[in-house]
Amino acid sequence: MSSSGPSPLSPLRRRRAALSVALTALVLLAGCSSSPSASQAVAALGSGLPVSQHAQPLDSALVTSSPDGGFYVDPTYLHFYYLRRVQLSDVVPLLSGAEAHDAQSLAGLGPLLEVVVTATNPGASTTAVDLTQTVLESKVTSKLDPRGLHTSVQKSYYQPIRPIVVISSNRLDVCSADVNPGAKVWMVAIFPPVNTSIKIALVDSEFVKPKVHGFYLPVAKGAIPARMPATLYTQDVDHCIQILNES
Repeated sequence: MSSSGPSPLSPLRRRRAALSVALTALVLLAGCSSSPSASQAVAALGSGLPVSQHAQPLDSALVTSSPDGGFYVDPTYLHFYYLRRVQLSDVVPLLSGAEAHDAQSLAGLGPLLEVVVTATNPGASTTAVDLTQTVLESKVTSKLDPRGLHTSVQKSYYQPIRPIVVISSNRLDVCSADVNPGAKVWMVAIFPPVNTSIKIALVDSEFVKPKVHGFYLPVAKGAIPARMPATLYTQDVDHCIQILNES
């Protein structure tokens, strides 16, 4: 597997990010003024997941942060519970105008990939978990691309394969979800269509030597330990990338 950092954004992807109308922390609350189509989309992504009191994560990862610059290190555990395929129509309502238009180019490449994750913080300070910089890789990464991938807009989703959208049970702050001490936060990352006959790894691309999360995860296996929360927040990932590249 490659040990290089994230690939630079293509000019096309930068233009798409710049054109995107920000969905900064779009709150999807019952009874609020959120779009019915967006609410229905989140309900679809959170429904139908198998729940079991004995659910075991497919794999886990440890991420750390330090509130004092290194003297005290706080652990947060990521548990990857479930991967399944979802329809493009369940995701498009969560995207901004330009990004929703571009995402339609993925139609015909197959279902999208949904990854269900929990972040648990047993430490003493709040940590931030960012799934927008988590990418898909494989020992044969080039074979992850689905058949029929031809246009430049389609290919912009695969350089590298980042989530299209991330939803979380806690409000997203600059694309990261805060996980308070003793808390558990649910997160769902939606990736573009991939060839699921290839074993998939989830990699944190912010590191020069990528930190591997859940290597390798099967699709449509396992269960989740409880039902997804009713209150969820979403973030347009193109807007996240735009913010990260402006800093």
